[in-house]
Amino acid sequence: MAEPNNITPSAHTLNTQCHATLGTLHLAAEFRITKAWTAIFGPSGAGKSSFLRLIAGLWKPQNSSVQLDDNDLTYTPAHQRRIAYIAQQPALFPHMSVRQNIAFACANQCADSEASIAQMLQLFQLDSLATTKPTALSGGERQRVLLARALASQPRFLLLDEVFTGMHRTLRDTLHTRLREYCSAHNIAVLSVTHDVPEALLHDEVLRIDNGRITAQGPPHEVLAEERSALLQQLQ
Repeated sequence: MAEPNNITPSAHTLNTQCHATLGTLHLAAEFRITKAWTAIFGPSGAGKSSFLRLIAGLWKPQNSSVQLDDNDLTYTPAHQRRIAYIAQQPALFPHMSVRQNIAFACANQCADSEASIAQMLQLFQLDSLATTKPTALSGGERQRVLLARALASQPRFLLLDEVFTGMHRTLRDTLHTRLREYCSAHNIAVLSVTHDVPEALLHDEVLRIDNGRITAQGPPHEVLAEERSALLQQLQ
């Protein structure tokens, strides 16, 4: 069970504040993210995905704000934030091939779109699926295409909502490593939702959330100390 050897600083700082009611859940939290890869960890229904939607600009409740670096994004439309968001349910253009889906994100962002597309196909092991339509892909393959398309848009911040769920652990670890290396090289910070302890332990920082509130923030081995000990006992 690998863990980061050191904490990686981010090229970006994200400040988020949210005081809002969503159904029966009241979200009341303020947090600051300065690490390269932060995980939001908590039980189902705790509000994890709602925070991602807020940051992405897809949910704009009153008494909430989002600031990335020196830019107040609270009232900025989602498509102008340069924040890529991948939800739990893959949403690809069904009439486009894998390559065309990635190319769509490159259209107005990439100086050399052909090189960028080729890089994304290779990074996420999609070369053999380049001409395939989304309906012929497995769930894990669709998630990999979404990751490729998101990075092709050249975001400043990447939001991931349990995108590794359902993947074979070996593939997940490989993609995780490649994604971290790419984001580090291109100054892209990552905030990901997960309920998987081994995955959360790979990140630089963990936000523990429960019932719409942040109950802990810090290094994974501290925030998830109890879960980590239980996991190690199972492995013995």
